[in-house]
Amino acid sequence: MDTLISRGFDLLIFLAMLGLLVFVHELGHFAVAKRLGIPVLEFGFGFPPRVKSLFKRDGTEYTLNAIPLGGFVRLHGEEDPAVPGGFASAKVSVRVPILLAGVTMNFILAALIFTLTAFLTPPYASIQMTTIAEVVEKSPAALVGLRDGDTIVAVNGQNIKDDYSAFRQLIRDYAGREITLTVVRKNQTLDPIRVTPRATPPANEGPLGIKLIGWNGLRVMGVAPGSVADKAGVREGDALLFFVESNRPLRDQTELAQFTQAHPGWKIEWRIARDNRLGDVIVVQIPETITADNATLGLDLQVSLLAAPIKAAQDMWMIAASIPTMFRQLFTGAVPANALVGPIGIGQLTSEVAQRGGPLGLLYLLALLSLNLAVVNLLPFPALDGGRLVFIALEVVRGGKKLDPQKEGLVHFVGLAILLGLMLIISYFDVLRLLAGQPILPAP
Repeated sequence: MDTLISRGFDLLIFLAMLGLLVFVHELGHFAVAKRLGIPVLEFGFGFPPRVKSLFKRDGTEYTLNAIPLGGFVRLHGEEDPAVPGGFASAKVSVRVPILLAGVTMNFILAALIFTLTAFLTPPYASIQMTTIAEVVEKSPAALVGLRDGDTIVAVNGQNIKDDYSAFRQLIRDYAGREITLTVVRKNQTLDPIRVTPRATPPANEGPLGIKLIGWNGLRVMGVAPGSVADKAGVREGDALLFFVESNRPLRDQTELAQFTQAHPGWKIEWRIARDNRLGDVIVVQIPETITADNATLGLDLQVSLLAAPIKAAQDMWMIAASIPTMFRQLFTGAVPANALVGPIGIGQLTSEVAQRGGPLGLLYLLALLSLNLAVVNLLPFPALDGGRLVFIALEVVRGGKKLDPQKEGLVHFVGLAILLGLMLIISYFDVLRLLAGQPILPAP
């Protein structure tokens, strides 16, 4: 019963998040259309069928609709350029801002939430080694005899020991092609191992079918000159791994202060990752007398309010830049359809994030979805805002001569059909994943 209630609550959260994203998007179109003098015939809360007409103001009818997934706006003369004073007959300088308004609102929402989560979330950093924690059965790694505890020290002769980023990049670069691994097992270097990474591996397995040993550390945001940490050689940008208990790394700056206050005079061991490489263990001496000034040993392990927008912008750029690449790989077959998630998969993902990440995790997911919605809508594909902008660009190139609205409408219809077909395929794999009980998030 508790599980059923929990699933129902997760579903409500998912619907609320999806509704907010669509509502904010449509609100952008609505506000800019009003501002630029294009009549908005209807602003609908939810999607049809209509339940009730709420009220009418300034020529706009506000309606309540049955499907609670955001909303929509209906503009005067939206598709017909023959309608005077309508959207389709308006100047380019009017239509472009209206089309861009929706994605702009989604970008703004994403930026605000990313900034908030950057400030509230400790600056976690993944510290990954190249030692194998687990080998998936029947995977390429298993078939060539790799075992738990093996350490991969080189790929095709290139040294990558404890340089996870270099290892991951090499494996991706050689997907579908044979590589040679240099492996150390129980302090003994094995004969070279030849293996072919998979180009399209099953979900959560990776090209080789291995899981590597790794921990979550904290990114050092600043080091006070002359402090204990400074004298130990810690630098800004380092990733700090410190186990406060057996196999449990430090959670945040507050826990570090609490630890030093409880253990004055202790010598503790830190592991530092720098430039994506795991460094040696360093020994740090906790002062005999702990004050508010030295409780964190000179480390700043939280994102400041001024730095949060910068981190948010960096995260947004990295995520946004990867989305077009992902779609290109999807259409070229480099990425299988089951690697993506549709509405059903997003619902499952929302449930997993709610259980694992709590409110902050859900906020981050909301920002991620908002950014995805913005970038995807800008793609130059028919039926999307980006596709409509392409037709406006063609109109400008043709000296202001509009294309046949019926032909343009047909192109958008075909584009919409392709998108819906893709959505159905992705949803099919979403359902298979659900029925198989497979999670979307990797195991913690």
